[in-house]
Amino acid sequence: MLNHGPLIALAMTLTIAASPALAEDHPPLRIVTSFAIESMDPYSEGFWMQEFGVAELLMKFENDGQHHPWLLSDLEAADDQTWVLTLRENITFQNGRPVNAEAVLAAIDLQLENSPSARGSVPESAEFSMTGEFEITVTTDQPWPSLPGTLANESVFLIFDAEAVEAVGDDWSSLVGAGIYTGPYAVTLLDANEMVAERFDDYWQGVPALPGLSVAFVTDPNARILAVQNDEADIALYPPTAAFPVIEATPGLHFVAGTPGTGGFMGFFNTAHAPFDDALARRAVLHAIDYEHIAETVFKGLRATATGLYNADFAWAVENYATDQTEAARLLDEAGWTLGSNGRRSKDGTPLDLTVLIYPQQPDLVPLSNDLQAQFNALGIAVTVQSVDDIYAGMGEGTVDWDIAISSEGTVSWGITEGFLNRYVASSGGRNYAGYANDRIDALIAELAITVDTERRNAALREIQEILHDEDPYVFSFVISKGAVVVNDRYQDYPPGFALYHVSWQTAPSGSAQ
Repeated sequence: MLNHGPLIALAMTLTIAASPALAEDHPPLRIVTSFAIESMDPYSEGFWMQEFGVAELLMKFENDGQHHPWLLSDLEAADDQTWVLTLRENITFQNGRPVNAEAVLAAIDLQLENSPSARGSVPESAEFSMTGEFEITVTTDQPWPSLPGTLANESVFLIFDAEAVEAVGDDWSSLVGAGIYTGPYAVTLLDANEMVAERFDDYWQGVPALPGLSVAFVTDPNARILAVQNDEADIALYPPTAAFPVIEATPGLHFVAGTPGTGGFMGFFNTAHAPFDDALARRAVLHAIDYEHIAETVFKGLRATATGLYNADFAWAVENYATDQTEAARLLDEAGWTLGSNGRRSKDGTPLDLTVLIYPQQPDLVPLSNDLQAQFNALGIAVTVQSVDDIYAGMGEGTVDWDIAISSEGTVSWGITEGFLNRYVASSGGRNYAGYANDRIDALIAELAITVDTERRNAALREIQEILHDEDPYVFSFVISKGAVVVNDRYQDYPPGFALYHVSWQTAPSGSAQ
């Protein structure tokens, strides 16, 4: 995650709210999801646990674009190469063992030993040392600005009882009921069909609102929605937008969208050949797109209007997107793509025909690409939509002559901006399939990798966004995603979780006293 793209919250202490009033007649929460939790293996499957209120992390990335202390009470950058982590006191694992610096370091050590994700997220020079009963100091030989985000990444340092985990070897089923995590709900059953958890009464923030919860694994999206309709579930995760009209017309069902998230549907220009080897043509397209229409009409308001590359709520976001068909036409004319008597644009006898790549794993790309066809047609641009099984192979293998590729991407996953920029935008990026190269952007990305200071980071991120829109476009946002769920009347006020936090200790039916 990132601190400065996403900033570390200035107030480093977490205010613990009053316990929600317990309503003993609340039944357990029933969730249906498309992804199965295959085992209690904390290294390869543990990340699911923080999503459903079972496990917790040291830091939490929230929708204000900042990293907030979670199991930590404070995170301080003592200097560019030293971080001091202060743990909250009086926290225990669900099995009663204390959560102190020794226990947290043991969990970190096990994950560095057994988790490729953890190893790949930590600099080789990083040293974690216990400098107090509830204090850990991290030192590196180079600045590590993304440490706050790393501590908020569900796939890196989930906090668990290392002693209990080591004791079972690889008999992961023995961890069911072992209470190895710190969250408000403890796992009591996990099989191929569902996970069940019950309330942890000694949870550190207060008594959880529900007696427990279940998470059923249902791959078919229509079956998940039917489960809610038939009162077999309360919340269905990952519903398709296409189901919105039917759900809204069905009594007892509600399609609920959350706050704007950390990514969305992204467009990539193929800068390797015409027309998008010319920045004027790319700039024209950015002005031609009606972002508000896509968000509000195509996606029924279930996705947020893109006003820039990033979620506008983030401190470093630049809101520089504006739909302007007149300017789009002017730029195309300047680039030599003029409008003919047949209503189509061409240059030197070559028509302006674009191929847009989508992929079937994201069915919402069908209405998006269809809308683009209509929008571009108004400017005299013909669009062919081509679906490929693997969007990255389609972009990178050279078997498809594409002009714009659309993919669902996280630009600040867990609050880290560098990951996306390094992978997709940097000239050396492994998914920079068009070979896009901008020396200034490369220099700014390199600066972000070693810059801890918030204002310097924000300035670098803003300059990158300005270049990617005003000067040398390459990647852009069509819409910003929101968490969306289908719920029943009991949970019609349920707020979809930001950054995959689906369940908290305060999650409760609508109208419950808090």
